[in-house]
Amino acid sequence: MIFAVAASVLIVVGLATWVMLRRNNQQVARAVVDLRDRSMARGTETPPPEPPLEVQRNVSDLEIYLPLGSSTGPYDVRVTSVRNEALSSGSGDAKLEEGLTVLRVELGERLATPGTYILQIRKAPSEWVSFPLQVR
Repeated sequence: MIFAVAASVLIVVGLATWVMLRRNNQQVARAVVDLRDRSMARGTETPPPEPPLEVQRNVSDLEIYLPLGSSTGPYDVRVTSVRNEALSSGSGDAKLEEGLTVLRVELGERLATPGTYILQIRKAPSEWVSFPLQVR
């Protein structure tokens, strides 16, 4: 009888742990990207020699502080490989919040693989603006 109760408790604890771990893995990973003081490279130009922006892997939502003077409205965002292959993309409306132009974007794919990438942003019909990005 005692063994049956102990086994039941272990099963319940094991299932509860499994559910909590799955729930944590499915949570939306968010990152803040601050571009306020960044210079811009247009189109397919090589990004300027600045330290890359850094985000953790498994990020799926970005909160981007756009460069000073950026206008509000709809923007497209994509993450590309250094060979300019699109890996993840999304769009959102930039809004003025406490003096900052903030763009919130849900990416179509999580940034799961660590490495060096390019973050590209544009306000259609303008060209893409590129920033070096390091996924940790």
